[in-house]
Amino acid sequence: MTEIIGNLSLGLAVLLAAGAFVGALAAGKFESPQLLRLTRRLIGGVAALLTAASGALIAALLNNEFSNAYVASYTERALPFGYKLAAFWAGQEGSLLLWAWLLAVMAVIFAIVRRRDTGLFAAGALAPVAAILLFFSMLMLFAANPFRPAEVVPADGHGLNPMLQDPAMIAHPPMLFLGYAGYAFPFALMIGALVAGRKDNDWLAALRPWAIVSWLFLSIGILLGAQWAYVELGWGGYWAWDPVENASLLPWLTGTALLHSIMVQQHRGMFRKWNAFLIAVTFVLCVFGSYLTRSGVIQSVHAFGQSIIGTFFLAFLAVLAIVSAAVIAWRWPLLKPDRGLEGLVGREGFFLATNVLLLGMTLITLIGTIFPIISRVIASQEVTVGPPFYNKVVAPLGLLLVGLMAVGPLLSYGADAAKKLAKSIVIPAILAGLVVTGLWVWQGVHNGWALLAGAIATLGIAAVLIDLFKGLRRRVSETGEKPAVALVKLIDSTHRRYGGQTVHIGILMIALGVIGSSLFAVSDTPQLRPGESATVGGQKITFVKLDEKRFANYTAVEAEVILTTPAGKTSTLRPQRRFYDKSEQPNSEVAIESQLRRDVYVNLAGWEGGGAVTAIQVIVNPLVSLLWTGGLVLSIGGVFCLLPRFFRDATPAVARVEIKPVEIGRKRAVASVSHSF
Repeated sequence: MTEIIGNLSLGLAVLLAAGAFVGALAAGKFESPQLLRLTRRLIGGVAALLTAASGALIAALLNNEFSNAYVASYTERALPFGYKLAAFWAGQEGSLLLWAWLLAVMAVIFAIVRRRDTGLFAAGALAPVAAILLFFSMLMLFAANPFRPAEVVPADGHGLNPMLQDPAMIAHPPMLFLGYAGYAFPFALMIGALVAGRKDNDWLAALRPWAIVSWLFLSIGILLGAQWAYVELGWGGYWAWDPVENASLLPWLTGTALLHSIMVQQHRGMFRKWNAFLIAVTFVLCVFGSYLTRSGVIQSVHAFGQSIIGTFFLAFLAVLAIVSAAVIAWRWPLLKPDRGLEGLVGREGFFLATNVLLLGMTLITLIGTIFPIISRVIASQEVTVGPPFYNKVVAPLGLLLVGLMAVGPLLSYGADAAKKLAKSIVIPAILAGLVVTGLWVWQGVHNGWALLAGAIATLGIAAVLIDLFKGLRRRVSETGEKPAVALVKLIDSTHRRYGGQTVHIGILMIALGVIGSSLFAVSDTPQLRPGESATVGGQKITFVKLDEKRFANYTAVEAEVILTTPAGKTSTLRPQRRFYDKSEQPNSEVAIESQLRRDVYVNLAGWEGGGAVTAIQVIVNPLVSLLWTGGLVLSIGGVFCLLPRFFRDATPAVARVEIKPVEIGRKRAVASVSHSF
């Protein structure tokens, strides 16, 4: 029954998506509000049908319908409920259905929010949305159908890949797909604005929330993936520059550049060409990432095998690139900026430098990712680019980018921004140079990269705090409010400003976490007998015993280890080696003792004589916790950027910042406007 519902839903979704695409084109041709309403309703119908298909697949997974080939491939009777649900997106076909369903739901939200749009702008925005829905519906119906019947119905399924049986599997893929799907709507709005020949910047106000939400979901998805790799793969790292990891990083880099440069277009009428390019390339890179993952052209632990699905994505990728380039070229004269660059040391120059760095990192990462394909074509030999290449080339650019982020909040618009920067940067520069460098050297840190990263991070945090203090002092002076009340209302007066600064602090924390864990990690794998101890990085490890335990669908060999910190605090860790019933390969389940300054990462590496001699891998990772707390801070800042104001009595100075940003360079009261999303 679920197969009938699923196939019928996909077939009808193809028809309705095709109707929505034709309806959008006709609405633009004849400027018909009735056809626009019909198009929106057809998009709603596609969402309802894909919801029905998704529900049918979930029901088949939960009910162990092994007559369905997809269910038989990714589940088993003993699989826990949460992982049966996650099996929905564990395979090629199911993950595409998830992406299509999320896209359709977001399309309905898009259609409702933009229901008052009319004419060519509305039609030009709805047509790409309908076309993307049509592509995914056709792809699932004809090439990646999750409702294909099994040739032989097994008594039990093959089970889920052991590496996927981790709680992060429940959240990481949906977050990434929400990011990928979300970037379809800035793309659609840009196409609509260009087709309609709009010269104004008002449509960017509609684009900005979609860009922030998509970037936020993609950021959370990437961080969840890093945390998953950290706890699941048993190697102590969180980012390996794997091609599929890079595939998610590429649109994040261009999406970050987009968030910065659309502010310049909104406030100064500049960077229109940059923004059109960034919007198009970000969504194209989202599709490109799916092509890499699903085509089999790149070998990766995350990638699927070769299939015809890759050909479909390659064709879709080509169409997207050609249409984007054609529309941008057609409307190129409309993308002329209202003014030229007034100075390199200022917010305009800062955004330009940020864009150049982010695009440089994107290009280098892209070339490194597809280098195996390039080498196969040119030299008939596959050459893979490893982490050392990225660490030597991309990492310094990333640190330079973090340095720009640290200076950003101090910059203002206008030709005299350099003079204002020279005055504003003195205090944070002293704080960074004297406090951090001095303290770290005193603590025994002499690595140049670490000292530089610490100085930059302190500069960035100090810049945010000084900017906040100046704004607070100005508000108290102008309104006479108590400092606590003034602080709350000041932050509420411009969520974009302080939300953006919070995001920057989160990224600075992540940068410190990367530097600390990359440069100062200590690792060893002592061979221990029960009762014996070893010390790694100042942490004492005592091996107690080895046990065997049985769980729902696997057997675990578990080591009991006592960790004693230099301060004398003890805790018990239990790393495992799991042997799943449906897999021949054992899987490591590490145990981690997280502390503020460091993680102690313990992995059961092996044993002999029934545990008489056991190898315990111990990695002491300094500052890793900053990655996850920085990610939380980043997420809070991103959400704060989207919130409406809670109080309506903002200060006149802040009001002038938002209403008349062009005059910032001329008014002393708003000279220290900060960088915000």
